[in-house]
Amino acid sequence: MMTTATTRSAQRARPGTRVVAFTAVPVVVGTALLAVVGGLVSGSSGAYGALVGGLLLLVVLASSTLVVDLVSTVAPAPALLVALVTFTLHVLLVVVALLAIERSGLTESTLHAQWLGGAVILGALVWSVAQVWLHTRLRVPLYDLPERPAVPSERGRA
Repeated sequence: MMTTATTRSAQRARPGTRVVAFTAVPVVVGTALLAVVGGLVSGSSGAYGALVGGLLLLVVLASSTLVVDLVSTVAPAPALLVALVTFTLHVLLVVVALLAIERSGLTESTLHAQWLGGAVILGALVWSVAQVWLHTRLRVPLYDLPERPAVPSERGRA
């Protein structure tokens, strides 16, 4: 019977999907709590504003994290450049989305602008704290050592 050994990199799960899953949960919980408070204080427009702000931020941050993870898996060398570019782009994307929401007139009737902005700020803070907490505990090797035989060969000794 012939078997093939799998490499360590094939056995290891991609950390980006775990990072998104673990950091998205506190953002969703924070957004839900803020939506409840916004609904109690400012009515349905406060709740909707908080929900839209939290969802907008979650989609942008999760997608940029997954893009950086994918690039670092395929080609690790440009990962830092891609991370910096996606960070810049997701800041611009959030600003453009908030401007589009404000100019559409939704903040005058359906969405409460302060709760929407508060959800974006709270979501960014929660996401950042969760990322720092997780990355200090997540064990991701920086490099793979070459596979070595269990018993060194005689050629290796000299």
